[in-house]
Amino acid sequence: MKSRRKIFAKVSLDAEEIREKIRCGCDGLEYNLLEDFIHKGSCFEACYLQELFTMYNVEVVHVPFYADGKVMNMEYVFSHEDVGPIRNVFRLAQYCADIWKHRMLVVIHTSLSYYDYMEYELLRKRLVKLLGQFFEKYPMVDLAVENVVPMEYKEGRGEAPRLCNGTFTDLAKIVRALRESFGERVGSVLDLCHAAMTEKYMTALLAAADFLPQKDKAPEYLDYSMEHYVQMHQGICRLIHFNDLTGNGYGRNHGTAFQDWDKAKAWIALFQKYHYECPFTLEIREDDYKNCINYRKTKAMLDAFWENGSCTAFGQ
Repeated sequence: MKSRRKIFAKVSLDAEEIREKIRCGCDGLEYNLLEDFIHKGSCFEACYLQELFTMYNVEVVHVPFYADGKVMNMEYVFSHEDVGPIRNVFRLAQYCADIWKHRMLVVIHTSLSYYDYMEYELLRKRLVKLLGQFFEKYPMVDLAVENVVPMEYKEGRGEAPRLCNGTFTDLAKIVRALRESFGERVGSVLDLCHAAMTEKYMTALLAAADFLPQKDKAPEYLDYSMEHYVQMHQGICRLIHFNDLTGNGYGRNHGTAFQDWDKAKAWIALFQKYHYECPFTLEIREDDYKNCINYRKTKAMLDAFWENGSCTAFGQ
């Protein structure tokens, strides 16, 4: 029998959605904050129903998404004159920690390259200063930084794709730099869909760029394989967003359930090889989040694996 991991469910602050994930089964919740929290965060105790925070164990709070899908990246929110929105996220996490009597994790994205992180001295110093203040004021809250995709594109927005610098080794380096100041209170989140998109697009770019070393000669820093990804985050990963992609990985193709059990099993084998012990959040796209078909399917697959090391009945 394999050692079972804790499984968390991603939910918005919606009572019916939370009840559905409770029915599906999970060990805890990861709050997927949306744009309304940016406006209501300063009064969340009064602006949201109390039962949203007390009806089931909360483990993780993800910084808000805007209505058009943009994310409050670390380099943005800590550059703003008003850091109230990110402070409110930490305050909510501490509030939940006090209710559930355990440490809480705040998850945030960054697309910074390590070079930019070191060169943007004012941002880096302000980030460290504010994190120090937050960690002191909210002693049960830790921070985990999530890997991003190499290219951001939102269909229908009328914008060209935006290329991101910090897509691979950068995040691990930034997290380790922050750990010099804050120790284990800072870690990383490994999102599998984002990692797979990075491998897909960066491998294609490497193959097309004849001025770069090709695959048979590529140095380690150009190794975009999944194993290298997992190896880089060894010892610093606090949470895995367990999901897949189809096609180009954008829109409805993003954060999908695994259709190929062998593919999911290969990921789990890598986590075992590099001694990962962190929980999984099933961050799975649904047509209807009040009827989480894909979440149930993914959880059943994982439960079968933890019980007997195989999934022969999965999908039958």
